[in-house]
Amino acid sequence: MFGTIINVITAPSETMGSIVNDFNWKQALYPIALLMTLAIISGIILSDQIADIQWEQIEKSISNNSNIPEEQKEEILSNQYDRIYGESNSWAGMATYFSMAISWPIRIAFWTLFAMITANLFLGGGGSYGKVFTITSFAYLPSVVEYIIKTPVQYISDNIMIYTGLGVLGVGEQGEFLNSFLNGIDLFAFWRVFIMAIGLSMLYNKTTKTSITVMTSLWLFGLIFFSGIGVFFAGFSN
Repeated sequence: MFGTIINVITAPSETMGSIVNDFNWKQALYPIALLMTLAIISGIILSDQIADIQWEQIEKSISNNSNIPEEQKEEILSNQYDRIYGESNSWAGMATYFSMAISWPIRIAFWTLFAMITANLFLGGGGSYGKVFTITSFAYLPSVVEYIIKTPVQYISDNIMIYTGLGVLGVGEQGEFLNSFLNGIDLFAFWRVFIMAIGLSMLYNKTTKTSITVMTSLWLFGLIFFSGIGVFFAGFSN
């Protein structure tokens, strides 16, 4: 299994064929477990930086909330500060690590659903959820490389906002539509889409070019949709 995980990253075209033909959802749990483990390790290493980000977001949200009386803001901020940095921080940290880890199977499950529906519509055939789930879980392995590269850089630079895509341009304010969209145009994200497309091209017997076109379109649509949703809900907090 370790060899397969390495080969998905280094030689996806050759490796995805055996995954499509021979693997099932049970083998798919291995890359998911690896991603969850790395999420927890990364969270522990970057615990101080994560706490700072959480405090900054909470402070900004409460300070800019016109529905909260000024005399209550200081008390709320004090309680939130103690929650993040105080003695209860260990419990808050455990909850953060758990949420970081559990986000991977959730993300993979939802991407599998959308990818399966899109592939069945535009690539033809009737790929099962289990098969697409297996492909998706292995297609997310570039995120292992992302953890290995980004976590040390984030720790050394004391900056959790490290971009590996168009987010480096710094266009717009954080939370704005264009900023969120460009942040999503990321090298590792496209790498995942590319491996996913290779697997689906084999499952649906289509050319890699056709599969990449369909999966890239789905990815970009998702970025547009969720960037818009983020802006929509951010409006309620102001």
